[in-house]
Amino acid sequence: MTADDSNRAPDCAHPEGRRKALFPAKDYISGDAFEIVHCGNCGAVITSPTPPPHQLARYYPTAYYRTSGGRRFPGPVEFLQRRLYAGRARTVERLLGRRGGKVIDVGCGPGWLLRAFQQRGWKAKGTELSEPAAAFARNELGLDVESRELTDLNLPDGSFDSATLWHVLEHIPQPERMLREIARILKPGGVLLVGVPNWGSPESRMSRDKWFQLDVPRHVNHFTAPRLRKELADAGFDVRVQRFLAPEFDFFSFVQTVLNRLGFRQNLLYNLLRRREAKLANGKKAGWGQTTITLLVAPLLGALSIPVTLTAALLGLGGSMTFYAVKR
Repeated sequence: MTADDSNRAPDCAHPEGRRKALFPAKDYISGDAFEIVHCGNCGAVITSPTPPPHQLARYYPTAYYRTSGGRRFPGPVEFLQRRLYAGRARTVERLLGRRGGKVIDVGCGPGWLLRAFQQRGWKAKGTELSEPAAAFARNELGLDVESRELTDLNLPDGSFDSATLWHVLEHIPQPERMLREIARILKPGGVLLVGVPNWGSPESRMSRDKWFQLDVPRHVNHFTAPRLRKELADAGFDVRVQRFLAPEFDFFSFVQTVLNRLGFRQNLLYNLLRRREAKLANGKKAGWGQTTITLLVAPLLGALSIPVTLTAALLGLGGSMTFYAVKR
């Protein structure tokens, strides 16, 4: 999922002198170096520099999106994810007050969330800039998905009942433009589902460049709950539901983040769990010692992640945020 308006500067447009570098961060796929920067004027936290469009393929290899069959992870993980997608579709329906309508999923990947809506009677449309992922959604799932920017579709005003940005907004240099465009194509009372990593979580703040969900430079914007609420309000949305747990991300994020902080190769477990044709890390492979210890320690950290992650979610401090917002 790459960025609409990706050829423009990041969301914060204030001069460099008003920005403060927080810490350096390295891309675990390419090895390239970046910085996490805070703007003292608007409060935005961004990745600097933002990769220009002609370099995006370097940071979004084909395996980033999918493998043959549209799968990246073991079957049970993907089964859980699809059940969660169905639950999110039900929450949209509850806020909308009915089942069915027209939904657009921006940055839909291989299309599983969109399919969850379709199976519940929705007329579903998606956008996805990765052509292999879009082709899987079209050819294997039978979905209407285009490999174009949302703004290039020239959709009519008020033509959708719901829209989804599932872990997409953090990839977008200018999220306020995306939110305004979605507000334009939604009907009044339409529901937007948006999920992003929570920059304001203790896991993020304590781990800095070791945080699994930082994922530079693919994540170019880093949101706290207040910032996301403000972005939504400015675009004409009222937040109705806030959740601070995305089970398919947060339990694993805790485990991988702890392993990163312990000094193991960055995101080694994540890469080990991906299917062979979906491996991401480049360069020299991790030694058998690191791999063995990682696989031995991971189950213990997995057990610890359950109480830690659930407590953080209850306190509104989870590693992921899911907001359901209604267009005014």
